[in-house]
Amino acid sequence: MKRMRKMVSLKAAALVAAFVMASLTGSAADLNAQSKTIVWNIPHTAAPTYFHILNLKAFAEKVGELSKGRMEIRVHPASSLFPQQEQIPAVVEGRVEIAPILTSYMVDLFLPMGVLELPFMTSSLDEHQAAMEKLKPFYIEQLAKKDILLLAVGTWPTQQLFSTKKPIQKLEDFKGLKVRVYGTETAEMTKALGGAPVNIPFAEVYTALQRNVADAAVTSATNAEAMKFSEVAKYINYWFIGGGACEFLGANKKAWNSLPADLQQVVLDALKAVRFEQKEWEDAKALDANAKKRCAELGMTVVEVPKAEIERARKMAQPAWEAWLKRTGPDGKKAIDLAMKALGR
Repeated sequence: MKRMRKMVSLKAAALVAAFVMASLTGSAADLNAQSKTIVWNIPHTAAPTYFHILNLKAFAEKVGELSKGRMEIRVHPASSLFPQQEQIPAVVEGRVEIAPILTSYMVDLFLPMGVLELPFMTSSLDEHQAAMEKLKPFYIEQLAKKDILLLAVGTWPTQQLFSTKKPIQKLEDFKGLKVRVYGTETAEMTKALGGAPVNIPFAEVYTALQRNVADAAVTSATNAEAMKFSEVAKYINYWFIGGGACEFLGANKKAWNSLPADLQQVVLDALKAVRFEQKEWEDAKALDANAKKRCAELGMTVVEVPKAEIERARKMAQPAWEAWLKRTGPDGKKAIDLAMKALGR
């Protein structure tokens, strides 16, 4: 009997020991799971030295610092993770956790959000920014339809017109002009002004101007030096075809909701700590101002277009707006009404 009791006691002790060991092992596994670094990726089209990438890297570093290494954000510049046309679908579909949603590449996913980027809608980065602030609730609503959370709004510089052979200072100068465009709206605008639109990828603009495939190109003056456009274009014409180009930093909601609450706060705090949104606009304005100066220093003629001509162009470009409205429906009409109110028109 005593021997039997001893055996039962030994078995009980073994069971207790096994339970304790399992508990300790489970706790260690839980701790290990909690300590594993969460990695998010941000794709971008800009070059590694461009201000968008520098600002994103500052944000990413701050996330690592505030999270004490529990979260890492990796920035992938120069379309190294996804080509530009894939970046927006990638974040919507959850193939990437966070991405810039640039109005120029929206296609049909978020088209109504590009209202401020319609040709001649705004005439400066200051005007663009002020209107953007008033349209933020609309942007949040539109992104939410595709389960994207808006984290911040940045911008690209103003859109001007490079030309190779002659200055483009009045509307009549557009007649017969072969103009490089980058989307439906700029193509419709060019036709409305009497020119011939040529869809050319950004990477091919230099050779297009060099080989007379295009006589002019719509893009930012900030590209004159970086892309060496000053070598193939004699003039930079300040038409302010776009007073800016909003870039929305959006997170996939499924990815966002999977983050622990404290790490969600870390992301928000990091954006605030590095002044991400403010810095984006400040940098764009500084770069825009410097570009104008650099164009002259690089030997280009800076053409100041009279405001009266820009007003004429806005009226003549209405077919581009109308085509956009047909594609965007009620959301586009709402966006136009909000934009007009924001701009006091």
